[in-house]
Amino acid sequence: MLPVPGYSDVFFSWIEIRDLGFPLHGFLLYLASDHNFPEYLDGDGLGDLDYWTRDDVAIFVVHAPSSKWIEYAREKNHPWWTLFGQRWSCDEELSSLMREHGQSDVLMIDGHHASMRDVFAPALNEYQHRDEIGGILDKFGLAPQDHPCLIFFRDLADDVAWRVSLRELVGTKLHDLRQALQSWFAGDDFRRLLKEAAHDHARKTHT
Repeated sequence: MLPVPGYSDVFFSWIEIRDLGFPLHGFLLYLASDHNFPEYLDGDGLGDLDYWTRDDVAIFVVHAPSSKWIEYAREKNHPWWTLFGQRWSCDEELSSLMREHGQSDVLMIDGHHASMRDVFAPALNEYQHRDEIGGILDKFGLAPQDHPCLIFFRDLADDVAWRVSLRELVGTKLHDLRQALQSWFAGDDFRRLLKEAAHDHARKTHT
């Protein structure tokens, strides 16, 4: 799972991304109004999708990662950290404070306690916006209304891509949304797509 500010970050880092050796790549695209996708990604979504896809597929999502994700990626030397993590990382002094006191309440916002981790998490609105999602949809020849969805491709230069509509999941409760996505990534369609991509990747590697 690779959270990015937008398509240009993937485009300009494509050589490095391609060299990581993922047989399949993809985008998870949704708008802020596609509830409960933003809420899920703000919570456990990044970790879930990263675990379900492992080293098989690099999925990009236009989303500002939480400080918790940044810490995890750095400690695990996750590919995301190598490619994109530095721009979102805190300095060493702040990182140390986050590790020690990240869950501690530091202020009250609209009647809700906010922890240090919440306060220093990157702003979402700066990165996730309609124009960016629309540009990615357009790049793959899709309409502005074709969200939320998953788009899979082998190489950014390829003319072929596979779209999986997730529109029926808009408004789904968080627990049910998680179950639906988990079932899809455990299902036959994803396994078949991954098998074809792995076969193609192996053929290109040995020629």
